Amino acid sequence: MTTSKARISAAATIALAMLLINTSSPKAHDFETGTDIKNNQTIHLAEVDVVPDAELDYAKEKKFDGPKKTKGIKSARLMGTVSLAGQFKDIENRKLRAREIDIEPGGVVAVHRHDQRPGVAYMVKGQLTEHRRGEKAPVVKKAGDSAFEKTGVTHWWINEGNTIARIIVVDIVPNDVK
Repeated sequence: MTTSKARISAAATIALAMLLINTSSPKAHDFETGTDIKNNQTIHLAEVDVVPDAELDYAKEKKFDGPKKTKGIKSARLMGTVSLAGQFKDIENRKLRAREIDIEPGGVVAVHRHDQRPGVAYMVKGQLTEHRRGEKAPVVKKAGDSAFEKTGVTHWWINEGNTIARIIVVDIVPNDVK
């Protein structure tokens, strides 16, 4: 595997993991109820499984190679949720996409509206200011923060810091989108 492909693969793996497990997220948000989840909403493994039992059972039944039990995970933190109900007209023609994006100081991600493109942006380094329609003030997102986006979200980003900002964005897009 080339270095570039390995980096993209690593970024995709990290992005997907950030959707499920994050021990540094300062605050999670339940986007279905519109409420913040308490800062210390750590769900210990005694209360939640990292891998659903049905998937473990299937792997055992098919005698897949690999470890049969998960171990070494201290905790799992819910970062947020977005229901997929009503997000898509045609799920068969969609794919999960993960991107790593570097934005230089003064760089801007132009204003756009999410339409059947739910996703999450995770700040890896630096900071970005998000201007979201309907919010009273812009929000500065720093390393470890995330932003959830669903149909109807209209927003734009600017790097007002002095260093490159790096975000990992995971979203669901039509198959013809690169």
